[in-house]
Amino acid sequence: MAISHAKSDSQLNHLLKATKLTLLGELIGSVLHELNQPLTAMSIDAGYLKMLAEKSGEVTAEMLHQIGDDIESDIARFQKITEHLRTFAYEREKTLQTNLKSAVENVMSLIGEQFRARAIRWTYNQEENLPPVTIDIIELEYILLNLFLNARKAIEVRERLFPEKPFQKYLCLKAWCSSEGISILVKDSGLSLAQRNLDKLGQPFATAQVEDEILYYSLFLVSEILEKIGGKWRVHDNLNDEGVGNAIELLLPASTST
Repeated sequence: MAISHAKSDSQLNHLLKATKLTLLGELIGSVLHELNQPLTAMSIDAGYLKMLAEKSGEVTAEMLHQIGDDIESDIARFQKITEHLRTFAYEREKTLQTNLKSAVENVMSLIGEQFRARAIRWTYNQEENLPPVTIDIIELEYILLNLFLNARKAIEVRERLFPEKPFQKYLCLKAWCSSEGISILVKDSGLSLAQRNLDKLGQPFATAQVEDEILYYSLFLVSEILEKIGGKWRVHDNLNDEGVGNAIELLLPASTST
């Protein structure tokens, strides 16, 4: 699915940039949570070193090596997150093909803490020997980031509206080869916002109103990126008889390069 445009390329580019900035703004909060873990761990290690300094007779080389290894590991995680975040913000040479699993893992390294903190289980399964997809890796990560943040919002809304009805909170991804390319199904157990707002999902800065709350819930960025590479997206019917859940399928061209 893609929306038709009477807008110029210049207008579309401005809208795409503005939409990406909106997503990056949401991403910043997640990254701060992710960075807090290694920083907290390093603070604990620093305190432990001070404690050991007061017990010099009980300190062994093995203990110091272990603390050093822990600090190095935390620093490496910190650097990985900040370096990857930088790729979203600066111009770079685009990739011609992307490993889907790597893109999923990259996005979850940035926002995974949001899901863990909310007890939202996420899984990813792909068909064996799945070929790369013909898309720049950061563009694909923008698509996944858009979908994952939408899923988190839908789950939060359902939990908030129906606290008396506990449910399994999950985000599931499945990828396989089809006759048209690579299919990726993204499902969540949140309130069915995609079906309810199907007529405006592809519009820039679309929102979903749930009671007195208005949420940014749009697939404009997904739609535009996929259209440029010959991809598609569609919303599946509700996941169960209760009318809850969202399921969005992406179709991306598979790379034929060896």
